[in-house]
Amino acid sequence: MNKKWDLIVAGGGLSGVSAAITAAKKECKVLLIEKLGFLGGCATASLVTPMMNNCDTSKTPLNNGLYLEILEKLMKTKDSAVHSNGNPGWFNPESMKFLLDDLCQENGVDILFDTMLVGAKRDNEFIVSVNCMNKAGLQQYEADFFIDATGDADLATYAGVPFEAKEHQSLTLRFNMDNVNLYKFSQWLTDIEPEMLFSSIEYNDFETILLTTAHTSENLGWKLRPYFNIAVRDGILKAEDAEYFQIFTIPGQKNAISFNCPRIYSPKPLDPLNPWDISYAYIQGRKQIKRLEKFCKTYLPGFEESYICQVASSLGIRDSRRIEGVYKLTEEDILIGKKFKNSAAKSNYPIDIHGNNKSENRLIELSKDNYYDIPIESLIPKGISNLMVVGKCISATFKAQSSARIQPNCIAMGESAGNYCAERIKN
Repeated sequence: MNKKWDLIVAGGGLSGVSAAITAAKKECKVLLIEKLGFLGGCATASLVTPMMNNCDTSKTPLNNGLYLEILEKLMKTKDSAVHSNGNPGWFNPESMKFLLDDLCQENGVDILFDTMLVGAKRDNEFIVSVNCMNKAGLQQYEADFFIDATGDADLATYAGVPFEAKEHQSLTLRFNMDNVNLYKFSQWLTDIEPEMLFSSIEYNDFETILLTTAHTSENLGWKLRPYFNIAVRDGILKAEDAEYFQIFTIPGQKNAISFNCPRIYSPKPLDPLNPWDISYAYIQGRKQIKRLEKFCKTYLPGFEESYICQVASSLGIRDSRRIEGVYKLTEEDILIGKKFKNSAAKSNYPIDIHGNNKSENRLIELSKDNYYDIPIESLIPKGISNLMVVGKCISATFKAQSSARIQPNCIAMGESAGNYCAERIKN
């Protein structure tokens, strides 16, 4: 295909898909470039499910639009569900892949899978084209506008946009286990924690169990703590495996559990932009997963006949580069609930830092009576007139990014960027 597009979106995660679909709905010719063989990014490749809650006090999502459209379509096939706290973001990551394909095709988005971005051509303050590698060799694709949704600000970096990347949160390699007796496990959790302060169990439509429970190294009164202590004592787990443990059920996978862990153990901080650190993280993560599997089968009722059914094909990377944009979102903006004229997304998600050790962990809750705006100016890099950056690499401080990075916000940012570019293209 030899043509020029109105817009090229680099990266097929939720923010990139949202940007592409939104611009295509405005009759723009859009090319979506994805390095993997499916769309969804963190939601599908990294198995980041459910989406984090981002609702007001009336349990109404702060962002709607494509975010709710996607989840409502999955709900029709029982591949998503709404928690009683208002969070509609419980979803089946495998079904998400199919739906995103359909939405892109329905709206006329061209997609190139298995295509890696490797460079960009720039003419003064404009990007002219992107260089990519795929089965056809080194290819060049041209457009009038570009959106970087790579999750690492790769396109922006190739184009010479300055960025920050000094601090990093811990890495995670998520996995799923199947053939879990969820009713047995739910009853056991209820028995050891009838007050349900740290766990949550609800029965949705008598078919889907929405369950979550957790344990960390902090002594917060976790009901799972004695079991982790015994497992470490008996050598089934290492101490680092017990640093962070969080699990969720998955709508559309009735006997499965999704693990938001392990945090990858390393004697030194890992850099998500260092290929040697990334390679170490995959190997180390799989070792920790095997130990967690044995722990669950040994100590958690309902897991006796369970097994690992899926390990994420991509690491869970909470942050990497943060571009220098027209406006830098700060933690002060978040804590005071600052509003902006041009809002790209609304959020009241906490400042949530997963540190590489206990002293670096931070969780600062925000008022549910208020929210802050992520301004469109935080998506616009300095020095380039036809580029936007969406997702976790926007212009923000380290602490501010830890709140803004969640999936509902990424989808909203993608929509806002798609609309912004479409308007620029029309005019």
